[in-house]
Formats: sequence, C-alpha cells, structure tokens
Amino acid sequence: MRLLSLITLLTFLFGSSESVKCMDCVGIDCMGSFCYGEYCVISNYAPRWGTVEWGHPEVVKGCMNGTLLRSDIRDHCEVADIDDDPFTCFCNGHLCNGKNTRKLEKEVVELVTCRCSGSHCRGKSTCSGEMCSYVINHRTKEIEQGCVNATVPLVERRSLGACMIPPITGAMHHTDAESLLSTESCVCGTDFCNAEKPKPKVPERQKCQAFVRASVMGNAMASRNTTCRGEFCFKASIKSKLGTMTEYHTIGCASFTGDDELPEELNPTGCAQFNNDDLSVSACFKTDDQGAINRVRAQQRVPEPRQRKGKSRPKPKETVMEVEYGDDDDNAEEVVDEDDDMDEPTQKPRKQQKEEAKEERVKEEPKPETTTAQSFIFQNPTQAPIPDDSNTTMVTVFILIMLCIVVSGAVWKLELHKKLFRANYDSVAGG
Repeated sequence: MRLLSLITLLTFLFGSSESVKCMDCVGIDCMGSFCYGEYCVISNYAPRWGTVEWGHPEVVKGCMNGTLLRSDIRDHCEVADIDDDPFTCFCNGHLCNGKNTRKLEKEVVELVTCRCSGSHCRGKSTCSGEMCSYVINHRTKEIEQGCVNATVPLVERRSLGACMIPPITGAMHHTDAESLLSTESCVCGTDFCNAEKPKPKVPERQKCQAFVRASVMGNAMASRNTTCRGEFCFKASIKSKLGTMTEYHTIGCASFTGDDELPEELNPTGCAQFNNDDLSVSACFKTDDQGAINRVRAQQRVPEPRQRKGKSRPKPKETVMEVEYGDDDDNAEEVVDEDDDMDEPTQKPRKQQKEEAKEERVKEEPKPETTTAQSFIFQNPTQAPIPDDSNTTMVTVFILIMLCIVVSGAVWKLELHKKLFRANYDSVAGG
C-alpha cells in the first residue's frame, strides 16, 4: 500500500511538470500573479459590440490549455512591424511571456485591405485590418462589409475563413442579440476577399444549437434558442473584468470556404481555454464529419524556416553556397544522384574539377563579399535556452528524500516492534 502511494505521488509530481509557469497580468510590461498551463500566451483583448468599444484595448498575459491546441507549437510572437510590441505570442518555458519575449522569434503579419460599406465606414470605401468581414442579415437583407482585428484571445484565430451563424464574437457584427440568430458573419484573410459574400461549398451535415447571451453595462441580453446547420458546431464564452462588457456567450454553426489556412497553433476540433485573473476565454469546435476535419487539416499553415528573415539582404549565390552549413556536401550528393547512370571513374574527375573551381572562386572573391559571408553566418544567433525552474526541482528532490526517510523509518519501527513482541512472548513462555 505504501509503495502504491509512493508511485502515485511520484506520478503526480513528475506529471505536473508538463505545465509551465506563466505571467498572469494585464499590460505589456506588467508584473503580477502567476498561472500554470500548457503554453504561456500574450494576446490582446478589446471588449467590442459592433462598432462600440466598451473599454480600452488591453494586452493580456496568461495560460492556455486544451485539445484545440497542437502539442508542438513553436515559440514565437506575431508583430505588425519588426520593431513593434507583439500582439500575440505563444511559448512553452518558465515565465516566457514576461520580458523574455524579446528573445522569441518575431513573425511579421501583414494587414489586409478590405472593402468597407456601412455606417461604420464613415464615408471610406476601404479599410485595413487583420481580417475582412462580410455580414448579412438574412431577414432584413442588410449587408455590411469591413475589417476585423482580433479582439479576443484564441477565438477569432480558429474562425478565419468561416461563415458563422450567429457571429462568434461581438466584433463581427453591428446588431442586437436577438437579430444575431438571423445574422451570418464571414471572415477571410486576403485582400478584398469580402468584395462578395464568401460561399462555402461543403456539405453541412452538422445540426447545431444557436444561442447568444451578453451582459453590457449591467444590462443582460439574450436570444431565443434555435438550430442551424453547418460544417462544424462551435461554442465560445468570454468572461471579463476589463471594460463594461462582462460576458459574451454564443453557440452556433460554422462552415469554411477552404481559401484560408488553419493557424499553425490549432487543431481542426477540440476545446481550449485562455486563463487570466481578469479574463477567461474558452472556445470549442466539433463535428462528426471526418471529411470536414480532413479538409481543414489539409489547410494547416506550415511555418517557414527562420532563415527567411535574412532574405531582405541580397547575397551572391556563391557566398551562400560556401557558408559552413554543409551545403557543399549536399550539392555533391545531388550531383551524384543526377549522374547515377555514369561510370565511377568518370565521376571522380568531375568532383575534383568542381572542388578546384570552388577553390579558385574563393581566392578570387573580393574582401567585401567575405565580410558578407561572415554577416550571414551570424545573422541568426542561437538563442540561449530559457532556464528551468530550479526551485521546483529542488522541492521535488527534497520531498522524495523525506518520503524515503519516512518509509525507511516505518519499516524499521515495524521490525523492532516484531522483535520486542517475540522477546516478550519467549520470556512468558519460558517462565
């Protein structure tokens, strides 16, 4: 029994080490409490209902967990410009969403230009944002086009490329709660993709519940329950202490056009939750249609190699080939593969000629190009690993030592008790 308890405790201790300790606060340089999750996250939150912002946009730091997240998310930040503060970061290290984000890889996300029509456009025919939107009320036939910036952690990333009834967040419409049940909101991520209504051409086999509930400035609003059909059923819930919109809860259906990529951090289905002391966001996508899952998975975004950040600097091909990354050996192997039909004696002179030609090019290269090669070698320095939480390891080792001492003491005491009992028994029997 004691052995089983010890194994259970060890499993708990080492199993919990998969979680990482993250900053839990509001602000880009904030200091506050901590949370534990699968990933540390930096995101933005802007409490919006249509064109009205019920509070100032805030940078929020917290933890994210769930099956909607992939298990191999790379550490990176998304920025509008390479020198700007990040608006989204994912990382998996001790307090990596603190000031250590400066060490994370930065990925520039370009804004898209969208068609704009409606009272919110203020006379402008175009706008720029992270996504374009096309909103139609099927009952009144009113249409609005515009831009959407991510206002909630997690939720809008998964909805990119979808048409949804009702809209999944308050930033994707300009109407009241009851009207949302007949309002379809489509979001897409390319220039002028909202010039016409995006039309998903996929089977809509899922029958989903549709409902919206919100609380703004102490006033609660809710729609009736109804149903809709789509490729996926979704559920999103937002509870906030930031701003005056304290709650937004919606369930509905979504169908994807297949024109936009699934963000690299997400799976097609599952649930995930972002936790912060002042903000809690959860989202779920589910379907029984395996074909729908396969279609979305085929659109999974694959991150480009980090070396692409240096492509803005023009470099001669010869200089790149001669950097000490093993390129020469790779090229030699490619030549052998292309010339498999040739005899072995013929291949050796060609290799020697190629090596001699490369040596001559190295000698003839001017010094400025040599400087360029050195700059290329060091343009992506290896980042030092973020230190682990050594205190957690020390506490774990201390607990294990104490457990061993307690178990050994208990066994010794039990054996001593048996010996004393046996001695008393022998003395009584002998008397």
